[in-house]
Amino acid sequence: MSKHLQLVSTIVPLLIVAVGLVSWVFTLRADITTSQVQISELKNELPTVNESLTETQIEINKLSNQIAELIEEVNNNSPSIEKLKRDLAVANDQMNTIMSDHNGFGDALKELGKAGALPSGERRDYGGYGY
Repeated sequence: MSKHLQLVSTIVPLLIVAVGLVSWVFTLRADITTSQVQISELKNELPTVNESLTETQIEINKLSNQIAELIEEVNNNSPSIEKLKRDLAVANDQMNTIMSDHNGFGDALKELGKAGALPSGERRDYGGYGY
């Protein structure tokens, strides 16, 4: 009986290890099969992804060309824009001078009106331009 007990105590752990090893091999095989299916699906999707990347690259090239054209247009128009800025600054300065003169002219007309030196129909109000 002791021989049978020794034999059983030796075989049972070996059977447990064997069953564990077999189940691990089946699980591993299932994982490999699943991975192969996923790899196959990815291979099928690669042409679509590649086409999408190609279209995206074409769009990027178009946008790059448009940006280059816009930069060239801005560079071509920069001198004109700078001239317009200078002209506007001169025009604003001249307008301020004219408006200041109008304020002075308005004050002179008010004084003339008070003194009775203006024609009777003169009723305009000058000045008050805020400059």
